[in-house]
Amino acid sequence: MYLENQEFTSEDAGASLAETIGASLRRTIGMVAGIAPREAADVEALADDSAARASRSDLLQHRQDPLIVRAEEYTRLAWRVSRALTPVVSARAEPSVVDAVGTIQWFSLRVSSKIYRAVVGRIERWEPDDQVQTDCNGSAKVALLWIAESRHAWGVLMEAGKATADGVPAQAVAMLAALDAAVRTRFPRAMAFVRPGFDEPPIAPPAQGRS
Repeated sequence: MYLENQEFTSEDAGASLAETIGASLRRTIGMVAGIAPREAADVEALADDSAARASRSDLLQHRQDPLIVRAEEYTRLAWRVSRALTPVVSARAEPSVVDAVGTIQWFSLRVSSKIYRAVVGRIERWEPDDQVQTDCNGSAKVALLWIAESRHAWGVLMEAGKATADGVPAQAVAMLAALDAAVRTRFPRAMAFVRPGFDEPPIAPPAQGRS
């Protein structure tokens, strides 16, 4: 796929940097769009260590959960597209696009992993459901934050590649929007979870007494 993109280098020689990046993105996205949904994500990569509390048969059953299925569908698409685009955007050296592709790839597995952890933890009842400060809500909150980061990154690709509304970046953004809504519905108090060291308000300095 990389070599196929290289064949177009001479055609892009007279184009501006933005036009070259856009053309390369459109070609690469078009090539991977058909195969991305068929790529199977590795089970072990999607289930992090904490989910090992459940038996293997339970883990396989949990993967049929609609929220986990959606997350894995996004992972398959994002992983394949970002891997294919990495050498192309690196060669074009457009920092914002390089960062966007790196963000998509970095979070592609991690979003689904956090959603998997949140869902399995809720099903397995690792903690009481009536509490906010639970591993499930924490995992769901992190997934939501990473979804937002990923949506922004796809938006950068849509601008750089001048993607049409029915293009792969737009499809990925729609998938992430659906994931965001589904996670918020399943874990309505996720955003209220306070991440130690991240969400805690700063300690106010002691009031100075009058002299």
